[in-house]
Amino acid sequence: MKQLNVKIPFSIGVFCFLLGTTGNVDAQKTKKDSSKTKEIQEVVVTALGIKREQRKLGYAITKVESKDITEAGVVNPMEALQGKLPGVEIVSGSGGPQSSAKVQIRGNTSLGKNNQPLVVVDGVIIDNTVTGADEWGSGYDFGNEMKNLNSDVFESVSVLRGAAASALYGSRAANGVIVITTKKGRSRNGVGVKINSSLTTQHVYAGPKFQNEFGAGVGPNFQVNNGERYIDPNLYYYSYGPKFDGKPVKDIDGRTIIWNPQPNNYLDLYQVGFDRKNSVELSGGSDKSSFLLSYTNQEAEGILPRNKFTRNAYYLRATHEFNKYLQVDASFNYNRSNGENPVPQGGNSSPLFSYVYAVPRSFDAVYWRNNYLDPVNGGVKQGSNDPYGMASQYFDLFQNTRSQKENNYIGRLEIKSQLTDWLNLLVSGNFNNYDFINESKILGSNPGFAGGGYSVLDGRKEQYTVKFLANANFKLTDNLTMNASIGGESFSAKYKSTRQFTNNGLINPGFFEIQNSVDPAGFEVSYTDGYMSPKKIQSLYAFANFAWKNQLFIDITGRNDWSSTLAYPDGHGNMSYFYPSFVGNWSFSNSFKLPQWISFGSLRGSLSWVGRDTSPYNTSAGFYYRADPSAYNSPNGSRIPLVGFNSSALANANLKNELSRSIEFGLNMAFLNNRLDFDVSFYRTNTTQQLLTLPLPQESGVSSQQINAGNLQNTGIEVILNAVPVKSNSFRWDTTLTFSKNKDKLLDLYPGVEEYVLQWGMGRDVKSIAIPGQQYGLIQTKYAYARYQALDANGNKIDDPRNGMKVLKPTGYYLRSDSYQNQGYVTVGKLTPDFLTSFRNTFRYKNLSLSVLVDARVGGDILSATYNYGVQFGNLPSTLKYRDEARGGIKYTDASGVPQYGLIPEGVFAQGTKINDKTGTTRDVGGMTYKEAYDKGWVDPVRTDLYYRNLASWGNGIRENAIFENTWVALRELKLTYSFKPDLIKPLGLNTLNASIIGRNLFYIYNKLPDGINPEGAYNNNSGSFAEYGGAPMSRYIGFNLDFSF
Repeated sequence: MKQLNVKIPFSIGVFCFLLGTTGNVDAQKTKKDSSKTKEIQEVVVTALGIKREQRKLGYAITKVESKDITEAGVVNPMEALQGKLPGVEIVSGSGGPQSSAKVQIRGNTSLGKNNQPLVVVDGVIIDNTVTGADEWGSGYDFGNEMKNLNSDVFESVSVLRGAAASALYGSRAANGVIVITTKKGRSRNGVGVKINSSLTTQHVYAGPKFQNEFGAGVGPNFQVNNGERYIDPNLYYYSYGPKFDGKPVKDIDGRTIIWNPQPNNYLDLYQVGFDRKNSVELSGGSDKSSFLLSYTNQEAEGILPRNKFTRNAYYLRATHEFNKYLQVDASFNYNRSNGENPVPQGGNSSPLFSYVYAVPRSFDAVYWRNNYLDPVNGGVKQGSNDPYGMASQYFDLFQNTRSQKENNYIGRLEIKSQLTDWLNLLVSGNFNNYDFINESKILGSNPGFAGGGYSVLDGRKEQYTVKFLANANFKLTDNLTMNASIGGESFSAKYKSTRQFTNNGLINPGFFEIQNSVDPAGFEVSYTDGYMSPKKIQSLYAFANFAWKNQLFIDITGRNDWSSTLAYPDGHGNMSYFYPSFVGNWSFSNSFKLPQWISFGSLRGSLSWVGRDTSPYNTSAGFYYRADPSAYNSPNGSRIPLVGFNSSALANANLKNELSRSIEFGLNMAFLNNRLDFDVSFYRTNTTQQLLTLPLPQESGVSSQQINAGNLQNTGIEVILNAVPVKSNSFRWDTTLTFSKNKDKLLDLYPGVEEYVLQWGMGRDVKSIAIPGQQYGLIQTKYAYARYQALDANGNKIDDPRNGMKVLKPTGYYLRSDSYQNQGYVTVGKLTPDFLTSFRNTFRYKNLSLSVLVDARVGGDILSATYNYGVQFGNLPSTLKYRDEARGGIKYTDASGVPQYGLIPEGVFAQGTKINDKTGTTRDVGGMTYKEAYDKGWVDPVRTDLYYRNLASWGNGIRENAIFENTWVALRELKLTYSFKPDLIKPLGLNTLNASIIGRNLFYIYNKLPDGINPEGAYNNNSGSFAEYGGAPMSRYIGFNLDFSF
């Protein structure tokens, strides 16, 4: 085995010491043990799958080792990259193991919902679109195509962060590209076998913190009848009732219970989730041919009962060199998956949210989850038999089934011909097709299980790509070389679906067939020429790479796309668009003799453009064909199908492509024999001609119109710092620090349009928006605190020391901004973080390694519906304040002579506010603080429970009160790996044996959200997402991975 002799002196550096020794370092081990995202003189996969030396590139690119993904024990491989990439924000889905993940590179380049990067696997495009819930948190996330990828066959993963890096991939790459290459067989004697087995468990360890001192009701006393204590049947859903005392009390269903808290009642919903994966790989080859055959079985269960995912993945790749002029590389993937019962991500469908919103702290979850069915009549308990209203939640969780089965077929063929020693031709084709069946089986909840329903959505997507690429290498002079390429691509995709569903219940309960419909079944078909959403892109591109003296490197690219989505059916339109890029890299350490302690240095810069098209039917509308309850009936009772446009948006035949222009500069330097290196990138991207949907007045007959408008600018910095503080023959410490900061700003929009709504939250109470001239992603609500503004007699604003204070109603409750001086919508936060950072350390002692990853998000805000309604119903610890004297409450006697506790709210009465004091005298309190009125004896303290209930209620609540800075620091990953020595395993007939224990999402070192709310529990992962609505509890993953080969 090749040995690398490195002589490194004792040095004092950035980490106070860099301890060095002279010794022999195994070059292969060095490559394996480094978990850094960037290696010295590393070869990476760039655009179109071309391998190049990273230090010669003029743009930012990051490589991740495949083991970082395969050992993570996740279904969606993107989740394994969390915290490991500079400039990349990754948020896991909260709908279960199959959920889609948010992956965002360098902020938002588009005002649309989807800013996901393009994912390319061996030249095949994978759909990475985010799926999930709406503004109410409703919906079920069955995931996107990423869940069907088999990470066991990944060889390398490269993340192309800049526009210059991704320009050659065309209009789909405006948000960056993740390039994945898969394994192939190697020349060897006989057939190699590799087996990998892993088991990962998921454990809920925390959720929102609940108070456990006060139970159901309002007020300190129970109702009493014949000496027995009763929970108030009118206000039982609040937790502002009597203190828990361990004594008997009658529950609202008549049972006698012990008045004790149920501190972990929400945990009774959850189970230990698991992910079990086993794979076997056969490989072999000669100097002319190779093959690799792989099979992987993966089974996962989520933390909620009946949430399951299974996948069987088959992979075959073969290569053969017929002669020096012809080489063939072919592969085929077949992935079969089945997802069941994704977890509702928020809102009233969220089980966790129900414990905040619907039930008190005295609720016995174990009893009610076992008693939600009507034992006499069948169906769900109703009325007085379901006093807490939770029976329907349990019924849906345990009786209804939502599933999606998918078959994914991916194939590719690549033919390469080395025509001369300087010219080669590559021709390839691939397809990515999948079909799915989505079923919803809803058991009737009425007596006898009457009602219910069944629906089935049957869909198919087909995607085909054909490419050619001619490459030529020239030596222009002794010092100047050029690589030139020209290529073309034809891409087509189409989709169709048919939905059938029962109407008005099932004839025979529990028999899920369309023919079992009480009324005639409905159906929907959306298509054009047999398919819905056909799309074609034809492309031509060329690029040239120049290298001078191994010092100066220049790349020039150009690509032209012709997109069918920008063409009208008669052929006219703006379907053609061209975009170039210019990239340079100067390795100045090869130009000058630098001090010995400087190992390497390079400057890079790029100017690039990337175009982007739109979805089908935005230049001309498609249509649907459907029969459902809204359709007309014929005389014989059958449905008369409806035919109509498939969208209420007005198409625009003059749409143009979006266009992103990006400027990037970077500096890469290494010191102390490559023991310390850093890479810093500065970039600015402007995306113009944004493809937007703007609302139109209802009387126009359409809901909205497609237009080109807007200029969204991203400016940012990314830093990677790598170091080897300690290195000896037997011990090595590698460390990597990443930092990224991105600022999005909307420079302009559309004449007369003042804002663009990105997403709504809590229904339509709060919104994230983009406003011309301001930062992208501001959070606004018209239900903010009204802020006091003094006016003179003529209604003009005047200075007053109380200006800006919260405004109170006569009752002492807070006034909303939309109800005071037309203040309307108020900016209360922003969804984008100030910066992201991560810190990774890997310690290796001989064959044992330990890796620790910490990542953090600093800044940005989140709307928490969990907090809002947890406050309203008294379930969170925040509401303990003011409940008694020990917690700052003021004791007083109300008008009915009942002792109460209350508080003096901070705020001022609006001008002109009049109240009746305790004697019935009318008092003008306009401009007075509540404390001033209290000191005069005109008002009592505001009763504590009424204060909180009104602060967060649906009709009067202040949504600003539930918006918080979303800063957190997480111990993201802890991994311990041992590689067994060859002399120990050779007697067993093994070539390699590795064992790993890995923990992911272990805990939050710091979480700024109140009451233990999950800072990563957003109910969807759209670009404009800013809210959680019950979400998911905090859970950690503990896994074991074993792989061996022979």
